Amino acid sequence: MKKVIMVVGIVVGVCVAYVLAHLALIEVGREVVVVSEPTPTGVVRKARLWIVDEGKYSWIHPGSANAQWWVQHMDANPFVEIYRGGESRWYRAQPDPEAHARVHQLLREKYGVADMWVRFLEGSDTQSGILNGEKCTTVPIRLEPVAAK
Repeated sequence: MKKVIMVVGIVVGVCVAYVLAHLALIEVGREVVVVSEPTPTGVVRKARLWIVDEGKYSWIHPGSANAQWWVQHMDANPFVEIYRGGESRWYRAQPDPEAHARVHQLLREKYGVADMWVRFLEGSDTQSGILNGEKCTTVPIRLEPVAAK
């Protein structure tokens, strides 16, 4: 009985350590923005996401579950509000599948080890992830600044 309790304790400890490491790599010491998108029903959907910039554009790369929702609703609601660096700004959000490889490169450059960890688990533009055995199929979302909504 002691061995069973010890094994269960080890498994629980490893799971807790995994969750804490994952959260620390993703959230702590990294730029995470809050994206707010009004839905057709008037509800505002919020997500905490990484963001990368190049030139006058920024991109977000939502996770697989979020990505499908974002892309399906983007035509009806192309404007999103992003809270970043203590300021709130509006952007026109558009799917940008052609930028997939470039966005992955920008994520690697900006988020380093944290991005390598996420891509190891979920897949990248070049390698399959260990959680799903597939390469990343998420469509990056290009953000074009708008004056005000």
